Parts: sequence; C-alpha cells; structure tokens
Amino acid sequence: MAHFTCDVAIIGGGVTGVAAGLAAARSGARAILIEPRPFVGGNATTGLCLHNFVTRYGRQVVFGIAQEIVDELIAMGGAVGHIPYQGFTSAVTPVDGNFFRIKVTEMLARAGVQVIYGATVVGLKREGDRIASLTVAAKGGLHTLEAKNVVDASGDGDIAAMAGVPFRKGDGPAGRMQPISMILHFHNVDTRRIAEEIGEVAPAMAVRPEGGEPIPVYFNGSFSKWNDLVIEQGIFPNRDRHVFFNTVWPDQVNVNTSAVLDLDGTDPVQLSRATVELTEQCRRIGDFLRAHVPGFENGYLVPAAIPGVRETRNIHGRYEIQDDDVIEGRKFDDSIGQVCFPIDIHAPESSQAVFIQIGGDGAFDIPYRAMLPVDLDNLVVAGRCVSATHIAHGATRNMAPCLVMGEAAGTAAAISAKRNTSPANLDVRDLQRRLVENGAFLGDSFGGSHAKRAVAV
Repeated sequence: MAHFTCDVAIIGGGVTGVAAGLAAARSGARAILIEPRPFVGGNATTGLCLHNFVTRYGRQVVFGIAQEIVDELIAMGGAVGHIPYQGFTSAVTPVDGNFFRIKVTEMLARAGVQVIYGATVVGLKREGDRIASLTVAAKGGLHTLEAKNVVDASGDGDIAAMAGVPFRKGDGPAGRMQPISMILHFHNVDTRRIAEEIGEVAPAMAVRPEGGEPIPVYFNGSFSKWNDLVIEQGIFPNRDRHVFFNTVWPDQVNVNTSAVLDLDGTDPVQLSRATVELTEQCRRIGDFLRAHVPGFENGYLVPAAIPGVRETRNIHGRYEIQDDDVIEGRKFDDSIGQVCFPIDIHAPESSQAVFIQIGGDGAFDIPYRAMLPVDLDNLVVAGRCVSATHIAHGATRNMAPCLVMGEAAGTAAAISAKRNTSPANLDVRDLQRRLVENGAFLGDSFGGSHAKRAVAV
C-alpha cells in the first residue's frame, strides 16, 4: 500500500478538477488529482460546447483558466473561439473533444500536477470538522492519501457524501433527476446541408484557425418534420424531439439528443445500464439520421465513450443558490465568479430541454459559501454538485461555470494550505484578490461594481 501526501487533493478530473488542479499547482501547492478514468477532461472530451462565456447581452464574464484553455485550443486547431448565435444563447464555444483531452493533459503535466489515473476514492477518515485521509483504490491495491485540503470535483459529491455532508438529490419528494445522455459523433457529413435541413435559426458560423470559408459550428432544431417516422420506429419517446449540433470541423458533427430517464448516476448498476442503453440508442439514432436526414447519408457514427450525467447530488452548503438568485441575476459580496448560461433543464419526465434566461445584466454570482459544506472545513465542493436548488442547478451544472468554480476551489485550497488553515476559514477577500491577479475576472468584478448586489444570510 502506497502512502501519498500533498497540500491539495483534487478528486475528479473533469473540467472542474482540471481547473482546480491547475489553479492549485500554480498557486504553489503540491497537488494530486485522482481520476477514475484513463483520461482527464470529463464531458468536454465528448465534444460538447463549453457553455458559456458570454451573457445574452454580449458581455464576456468568464476568463482565467477557462479562457486560457480555449486560447490554447485555438492555437492547436481544436477551437474557434466564442461565436455569436441567435438562438437560446447569444454565443457558443465549440471545441474538439479529443484536442481538449490532449491539451488539458499537457497543461496539468506542465503545471506539475500529479494525476493518478484509474484511481477511485473508496473511503475516508474524518476527524471532527476535517478530512484526515482518503483511501484510494488503484493499481496495486488500496492506498492512503493525506492532504491538508481536499477539492471534491467528482460531479456527484462523492467525497462530501462519504464524509456525511447532507445533500439533495433530484427534484421534489420523488427526487427525479435530469436524464442521462450520450453524445453521438458523426464523420464524413455535410454540416451545411444538415443545418439547412434541421436548424431552427441560422447556425453559428466560424472560420477555422487556419482560415478558409466559414463553417456552421453550432445549431439546434427538432425532428418535428419526421414525427410520424420517429414514433413509428420508436426512435424517441416523444414528438418534436429537440436536437443540438456542434463541431469545429466542416465534415464532422456532434449530435446531442439521446436520453434515458429515471436512472441514478450514483448507482453503479444503473449507470452501467445507462451506458448500454445509450450506446444502442445512439446506433438507432445514427441509422435514422443516415436514412432520413439530408447531409448524413454518407456519414459514419461513433458513440461517445462515456455517458453524460446531468444531475445527481447537490450538497447542503453554507449557502444554497436559489431559483431567484439565477432568475434575477443576483450578485454576492463573496462571489468567486459568474454564470451566464441560461437555466437548462432537460425535463425528467420527457428529456425535452427547457431554457429560462438569467435576469438582470444576464449573469449571476456564485457565492463562495455555496462551495463550502455545512460542517466540514477542509473540503471545497466545486462543479455540478455545488449547493444549489434543482432549478438553479440547471445553470450551475454547465461546463463554463464548472471551470470557474474549479479555479476558485483550487486557488482557495492552495492559499489556505500554505497558511496552514482551511478553506472555510479563508478570508474570501484574499481569494477574490488572487483570482483578479490571476486574470480569472476583470479588476472591477468584485467590491461593489455590480448592480443589485446581494448578501445572503
């Protein structure tokens, strides 16, 4: 059994954990990142857009490590920047999933983060208000990991739950959660023809980094014109099925429309069942697209290697982000960043997407307290398991907010480790100053410049 020690342990190597690891290491901490899969990047490796950097009024509010990743991807040909769109959001940030994985793997190594792949936390030792050690199952057996501070970037709040932190799961008494989906990759397709055939509004158009003609990189629509075939062939359970497309290539496209309902992503058997059902569902959808939707007829398909889980646990933090915080675009004195993508809920009963726009200036603040568990001082929880209502979670769960929270969590854990204290006892003003110094936000992002600031009690 190996024994690892570090300043900051990050559990989960999705986009949240990537940002947390980079931020912690760059802040001078010895950082270890634990990732169950053989790769980092999480859902971004499936090719999903990094929603969202720009408000519906055209103001960019996400910077820092999130923007740095996009810039580096543009340089290697794996992104096209923030592209205006006249749909349910004002701009989109498409990326190539494989390039994303390559780039963040390189960035973590360059920063000095020790990533341990194929490793899962299976237990922990709690001493009062702190986590004393973690038990990690990996090659060679069970290992011990001791860290001054821990970042739970698992997506499911696994570490918080193991430590006894209370949480909410799903909506209402029934606890129904948003469906699990799997991205379908199509190659050798005509994206212009597809956009003309199925897009509801004009597609977002961009020029690749090396130049050339503009290509469609994002559009959404529905299968309404094929309703009779869809129902007859049992492709989807409902009519007018929504579908979302994105790409950074002229002849490839990612298709987001599959879903399985009422499966719990924290249950290993149910998550495995979702993987099986979604892989088969993607094949059937792919066959349908080739047979009936112009632009797909010469294409070939590859389902994503992993399912995408939208919702499981949300911890009870020292503040819970409320519905009205999002709907009114509220600002908080302990803000660590902003969210500008609309509330995006794929209905638990149908999987149809419903969008609710953010009010005010088009962005709301993430209060630091929402990342701090109620009774555990050396744990920061970041990503989609942050403390939020079911409705608010529809906005906080997306990848740009997760990158924002990850950077803040890694920075907070590193600063407090250096001071031999805990994230819960860190003065948030020190954290905010560091985030501004690191370029995570513009210099006037904190300290009263926002309209309609609010202090939660």
